[in-house]
Amino acid sequence: MPQQHPPRSHAIHARVRSYSRAGGRLTDSQARALERYGDRYVIDVPRADAIRTVDPAFRLDPAAAFGHVGQLRPLIVEVGSGAGEVILAHAAAHPGVDYLAVEAWETAIAKLVAGAAKAGLRNLRVVPADAAQLLATALPVGCASEVWVFFPDPWRKPRHRKRRLVTAAFADSVARVLRPGGVWRLATDWADYAWQMRDVLEAASALPEGLEADCTGPYFRFPDAGARPDLGADTAEEGSLGNGFDPGSPAGVRGGWSPRYPGRVLTRFEEKGIRAGRTIRDLTAVRTGEMWVPLRREAVAL
Repeated sequence: MPQQHPPRSHAIHARVRSYSRAGGRLTDSQARALERYGDRYVIDVPRADAIRTVDPAFRLDPAAAFGHVGQLRPLIVEVGSGAGEVILAHAAAHPGVDYLAVEAWETAIAKLVAGAAKAGLRNLRVVPADAAQLLATALPVGCASEVWVFFPDPWRKPRHRKRRLVTAAFADSVARVLRPGGVWRLATDWADYAWQMRDVLEAASALPEGLEADCTGPYFRFPDAGARPDLGADTAEEGSLGNGFDPGSPAGVRGGWSPRYPGRVLTRFEEKGIRAGRTIRDLTAVRTGEMWVPLRREAVAL
């Protein structure tokens, strides 16, 4: 069944969100998919005071959600799954892995549900929620083997950059849910956002030998720091935020780009960036064994 939400309030406008809006008009087939399969795939999330918010007291038990309490299975969390091109293909190819698609858009949720039902997937669930809130409070500490953030909204205008998802605070939330050795995978076609992602990872990570680390008790390793410094230089445009020259990180390091993740199928967002002549940049961070400490949140800049 389509989820019922509390009335819209000032909170949905006042808080900083990484997505533009959660609504959208469903087609008849999308509405039927939610009606028929929503109970199977969509996890009901208690709201705080606005659509897609997460009640701070809510706790999501992945094992219970997937119906195998007592079993230890890998869990991959994808933030902003969209229509599900990546996660649906991956879930179909790896039935022994559980997949949690966190998505705010109603139309995208309907497409995810329809795709999962068509493929007969039993290892995928959809969480209609603000990912920043969900990872910060609802998911168990150390529950995920991977977190994916592929092509998040770049919020291109400078005055909108505060809405970008990948910040120091979000890195802290990813560290919270990843188990030691877990992997955080990111990708974007917007150069200015790639640099921001790189800076966030550097600030939270232990860097390879020869590069100065700024972080004490790092939650991540950033093994590709400084790698592929010339990626995109052949097509870069001076002064372009979407396809500009790498300015280097605050630590003075250029590069930081991983090889393209082979498990990511080519999506329409990636194709759009390629057609526009923009460089696709992947980033990868690996969770260390450093224990996540809630009190460190107070020192994390939003």
